Amino acid sequence: MQPQPLSRDEAKALLAACPNTTAGIRDRAVFATLYRGGTRISATLQIRPSDINWDRQLIAIHVDKGGKGRTITIDTEALDILRVWAERRKSLGVNGHHPFFCATNKQALGNHLDSSHFRHKIKKLCKEAGIERRCYCHLFRHTAASEMYEEGFNVATISVQLGHASISATDTYLHLMRPDLMNEKLKERTW
Repeated sequence: MQPQPLSRDEAKALLAACPNTTAGIRDRAVFATLYRGGTRISATLQIRPSDINWDRQLIAIHVDKGGKGRTITIDTEALDILRVWAERRKSLGVNGHHPFFCATNKQALGNHLDSSHFRHKIKKLCKEAGIERRCYCHLFRHTAASEMYEEGFNVATISVQLGHASISATDTYLHLMRPDLMNEKLKERTW
């Protein structure tokens, strides 16, 4: 079965379902990074505070599939969600040597998080948001690529943002996700 990206409303509902607790604020920031940055959960959990350039709206991804790093651009709205987490993180006394997205409980404060937490959490949040289909972290990546394509970004730009080694990987990714979009784009071609 082909993955169907979340609609904008579904993605926003999922982010809104994160509670306003410390862990919920962190989780919302993680999911915003997955959604608007097109990152993988494993790479997202490796982000350090120094990897975020707040002024230029850039995040350095050092560890990703294939061992390659890259820099992604993040939009203002997502960056605002990350800022809320950064302020809460600072209030906890977590220093810059810990992962940006870190444990918030007293026993493990500042420690690295396991991706299984988010794989479990997204299923719960989807139910709370009223999304009645299978949800998983990588679905945000599909959604990011689909939305960038819908917004008019070319495949080369999407490929760089997603960290694909070749444009053909991104092209295949887009064809698998939204063949209906590709058909619509082809129908709109003019002489």
